[in-house]
Amino acid sequence: MFIILMILVTAGLVSVAAYFSVVGIASIFAYNYVPALIMGIALEAGKISVAIYLYRYWRLVSQEFKAILIMFLVLLMFITSVGIFGYLSQGYQKTSEEFRVLNLELDSLEKEYAQKKAREQEINRQIQQLPADAITGRIRLAREFGDEFAELRDRIGVIEPRVQELRVKRLGYESHIGPISYIAKMLELSQDRVVFYAILLLVFVIDPLAITLTLACNMALIHFWDYRRPRARVSASNGSLDALVTRARQTAMRYNMGMMYDAPPPAEKSRPAAKKTSARRATPKRGRG
Repeated sequence: MFIILMILVTAGLVSVAAYFSVVGIASIFAYNYVPALIMGIALEAGKISVAIYLYRYWRLVSQEFKAILIMFLVLLMFITSVGIFGYLSQGYQKTSEEFRVLNLELDSLEKEYAQKKAREQEINRQIQQLPADAITGRIRLAREFGDEFAELRDRIGVIEPRVQELRVKRLGYESHIGPISYIAKMLELSQDRVVFYAILLLVFVIDPLAITLTLACNMALIHFWDYRRPRARVSASNGSLDALVTRARQTAMRYNMGMMYDAPPPAEKSRPAAKKTSARRATPKRGRG
């Protein structure tokens, strides 16, 4: 049951890391998205294959070939980590740009709204400053500012609901980035720098953990196949070819594949040899003399 759970967790983590990496690499080369996507898939498959091969045949390959494979594995992990970083940073940049554009639009509309309201109040004040009996003057000012006043009222009627809508959207964005803003204020850092460190931490965790769990899953499967379901073994006392092959297979599983166990696998109990019963010699009966 634990092995099944471990396989599911490993497959999920490897799939998530591969998806982030492949999509991130393809997003970097947006003009050749599909070829970059195929290249990312091939790199992910090669990385997992190299890691498994190194684990299974660590004691069989030469030092030079081992160094080459380790170098390629490190380079592949770096490339895929760059893809993960690109994918996560792209998501943050998209949200950050939308929030910045929303703030710019809201600030512009609020300034325009304040100017229109100030102009409207100024026109009303000029009209109200005339004496109450100066009806002709009031009518003249009303005619002079009539078109402008109507335009101001129409524009204010358009701006006011839009400002309310943008304020609601800004509250939604602030609720999403609220923890980041709080951490940035607590650490006295900019919000972009805090997000950069968080993404960097995730990059250093996801890909190495996926490789480590892949190797651990291989170790558990080899242990399960070799010990939980042992095949019928020939007795070591037998000097036949089958006994030699069986002992060679056991040695390869223990040492060449990196599985060194303290206790040897359980050997098949040999049946106790049947005791040979010696034939009793029949003694002739002596006749009475």
